[in-house]
Amino acid sequence: MKKPLILLALSVLALGSAQAQTTVPVRSLLADFGPNDVTNGNITPSPDANGNYWNNILNNTGVADTFRLVDKANAATGIKLKIGANFLTNGITTGGLLTPSAALLGEYAIATATQDYFFLQGTGTTSVGTMRFNGLDPSKRYVFHLFGSRVSTAETRVTQYKLTGSNQNTVSLTTTGTGVGANGYAGNNNTLAHSDTLTADATGAITLEVSKTTGMYAYLNLLRMDIVPGRGNVPVVNYSFQNPGFELGNLNFWTTVSRGTGAAASVSTATKHAGTYAAQLTGGSLGLEQQISYRATTGVNSYKLSGYFYNPSAGALSGSQSAHLELLYYNSSMALLGRFKSDSLVAASATNTWTRLEAVGTIPTGTAFVKAAAVWRNAAGTATGSVYFDDLQLQTYYPQNPNKIAFIGSSVITGVGATNNRGYSTLYSELLTRRATAGTGGPWVTTNLGVPGNNTIDVLNRFENDVLPTGSKFVMVGLVLGNEGIITGGQATFDQFRTNMQRIINLARADGLIPVVNLGYGRNDYAATQYTFVRQMNLLIHGWNVPSVNLLGGVDDGNGRYATGYWWDALHPNDLGHPEMLYTIVPSLFDALNANKPLPRRKVSNGITLTKANGAATNIIRMVPEELVHPFTQAIRFKTSGAGRLVEIRDSAGIAAGTLSVGSNGVVTYQSAKGQSIVGSVPVANNRWHKLVLTHYYARGATMLYVDSVREGTVQERLRPTRFDLGGAAAPTRVQFRDWMFFRAGMNQDEILAMAADSLLKGSLEIYAPLDGRRVATTDSLANLAQSTNTLARVSGPLAVRESAFAAQISLYPNPTAGLVSLAGPVALEGTPVTVFDVLGKAVLTTRLRGSQLDLRALAPGVYSVVLDTRDGQVHKRLVRQE
Repeated sequence: MKKPLILLALSVLALGSAQAQTTVPVRSLLADFGPNDVTNGNITPSPDANGNYWNNILNNTGVADTFRLVDKANAATGIKLKIGANFLTNGITTGGLLTPSAALLGEYAIATATQDYFFLQGTGTTSVGTMRFNGLDPSKRYVFHLFGSRVSTAETRVTQYKLTGSNQNTVSLTTTGTGVGANGYAGNNNTLAHSDTLTADATGAITLEVSKTTGMYAYLNLLRMDIVPGRGNVPVVNYSFQNPGFELGNLNFWTTVSRGTGAAASVSTATKHAGTYAAQLTGGSLGLEQQISYRATTGVNSYKLSGYFYNPSAGALSGSQSAHLELLYYNSSMALLGRFKSDSLVAASATNTWTRLEAVGTIPTGTAFVKAAAVWRNAAGTATGSVYFDDLQLQTYYPQNPNKIAFIGSSVITGVGATNNRGYSTLYSELLTRRATAGTGGPWVTTNLGVPGNNTIDVLNRFENDVLPTGSKFVMVGLVLGNEGIITGGQATFDQFRTNMQRIINLARADGLIPVVNLGYGRNDYAATQYTFVRQMNLLIHGWNVPSVNLLGGVDDGNGRYATGYWWDALHPNDLGHPEMLYTIVPSLFDALNANKPLPRRKVSNGITLTKANGAATNIIRMVPEELVHPFTQAIRFKTSGAGRLVEIRDSAGIAAGTLSVGSNGVVTYQSAKGQSIVGSVPVANNRWHKLVLTHYYARGATMLYVDSVREGTVQERLRPTRFDLGGAAAPTRVQFRDWMFFRAGMNQDEILAMAADSLLKGSLEIYAPLDGRRVATTDSLANLAQSTNTLARVSGPLAVRESAFAAQISLYPNPTAGLVSLAGPVALEGTPVTVFDVLGKAVLTTRLRGSQLDLRALAPGVYSVVLDTRDGQVHKRLVRQE
């Protein structure tokens, strides 16, 4: 995908041609620098093999207005070139490029132009040479392309070209050194330095200053000046970074700045992040750099520079070797205004994996140029070790709001079909606001970026331009196969959707966002083939390494269409359908993500055992859904040899209860709170593990029971469950449970079979409790691994805990209480840790006893369990808080 450009760009002026974005032709002139002594150099005859005319610039420093320049067509330009002091000449016998390749240099592959050169040496003022172009038109703009080369393996040499008119631009070029050129050439045989667009100063002049930044010498063999038609007093037109992924197969547009002996940068196909090529940095310390002009943009205050680094296992980083990115800002005089560094790839970093590094920096006042540098540090000069670098990118940086969610997708996520477009994304936003007000959720804000008709291609093309400026930390993606063209596209469309959804996920993560993917839903124009594709895609996404929401599980009629009465038109849900989609989203999903709760992974569990002893009931393991539930799937594995209740399901604010039980006939029976029942057929009272699944589609009005993937039956009803309990007085004498899951969506046959095969589906998963009794702490066995903040609770029944003689000596009074409770006992209780649980088993107060009193005035009236963690063990007391 093409990355968004944040800098205004003139069309790229590459090696072979220059075409500005104007209807008036660009006019160019060519200059050959060097001697004309036959031994070391020759002037370039005109026209050359390409029909171009050259200006031959000799080192005649004593002549005023030395050279009057013509363009490539031999027409006078009125431009004069004056050569200053300190330039020396050499060429043919001292390393000039004698046989230039047209394949590498295009129109510049003229031997008489590349074989000789101007050069500079020495230190101080003698190491800098200046030439001045006069007679320039202030209404026009000028672009310079500069070539320098001298073959030598003695050292790496980098030349700097500083151009100054009414604005200033500095570019660099690596001219000399082992591996600098193509095909093993130890000099530059394929690269030019390209300036930004410049305008003349008030006297009609541009000055070129040549100096060395690395090595003993600086070189200039030839240049081309493009005369770009002006548009009045327009600002300088800037370039974006060129060849950022090295897909030209070379280091064109890049400058290698050596910072140590043997430093080398080369392009390789052996290891790459994206595309075909990447750069390899090795040897002594170096910087691989590019510079562009800066142009202020309203609302843009910071940039983010990113790139990918790779630590190869063969020749991995060692010792103090490292690599990082630098984002640098300069003013018009090339004074450094700001330097911002990324984290570093170091010897301890993972090998054989690409790591994205980012440098973020506020743009200082006075910025004229922006430089990017991939920095390789090898201070010890160790011969081994290297890194690969690829895919430089500069973007506008928008500070992220850690509590902001962006919705992006097509018409349904936009809300089409609902009154005033108050669709499921808006309803979810309203729910988050209510939860924040109640103190049960974070202060979330949302933005909707849905566009009706969008498919994956549309979202990929607009993702960064639309999502990044919102400053969102999270992005929920809602797209469907229907918009992709699945009706007629078949498998090819399916494959495209799958690939592009993964690209969207990766793109979001690369931009520092956390993605959530909504599974596809049905449409009334789907036939059996399209429904099959939707189910297949949903199963894939269920298993991807990304949070997901099972929208299909809210509105599916069982055939891939909207449930009757829940659609606005063939493609969109109505004011009933959108809420059903809302209910499939885990209410605390983003709270869990914001707390860095990881995606659940399947955990092997031995389960927990609930046993009745001396007629006492087992403890109850309780789950209370976070918010209103319509569609749901309850799944658990169990093992027992006797009859009894496995699960109780409270419905309609707890008024009625349904049950899942093992009957005396040894099979599972579902007795609904609505009076319906399903009697199973699979024998389960055999002390073996069995999978029990109850799935409910509210919109369809259907509940289905599965045992070991066998569909035991269906009843027509609509449930609103408020509580799920395992164990209790009616449980079997001994029963084991493990892998308790609660999904806020109904499930189809494909999903049931996947669960039966121990696939961990993640769409709309609110509870995943392995119930691993091997954990040391009692609460650990109730751990919820799903990405929600909901918890399970262990609730004691009336006979679940028989009070010990010690506990019986501790009293709470008054009980009931209006808020203040006093405690007394045979031991000192001052400072004793106290936890108070409500009837749902949730801790509502954690404190320590002070003055032998407990203050419950902040709690609502109700029944509570008080647990004192004394040195002689835990003491459980029942307490009533009254008005």
